[in-house]
Amino acid sequence: EGSVRTPPGTTVGLLEQDTTFPVPRRSARQVYADQLGGLAETVPLADLGLLRASELDRPVGELSVGQRRRLALALLVAHNPNVLLLDEPTNHISLTLADELEEALRTSPGTVVVATHDRWQRRHWPGSHLRLHAGSPA
Repeated sequence: EGSVRTPPGTTVGLLEQDTTFPVPRRSARQVYADQLGGLAETVPLADLGLLRASELDRPVGELSVGQRRRLALALLVAHNPNVLLLDEPTNHISLTLADELEEALRTSPGTVVVATHDRWQRRHWPGSHLRLHAGSPA
């Protein structure tokens, strides 16, 4: 409960724990283009390296949980928000991608808020920690 105030022009990106897309028959490439408009040409999905070429034209409803998660990450990267809210960002992705994500977050110029149970990520997180127990700071 509460409110959040952000300065004008602040953009916030959210990576939800469970990634779903409203139209499962649309391909990953179509979803990316729909959500980014002209920006999709500036930051092509194929160039981000998060999905294989064979996955770009598959319907998102046929992609694995990890593939949908990587598409959601691609959308966040392309939007380049000032504030990133990441709910369990290492769920359903490979260890290699988790390492790459960790490195990218360390160098992110914006604010990053991570909610995770991943012990490795918590141990190596360079930023501040707020631990909660039963909904209250521990």
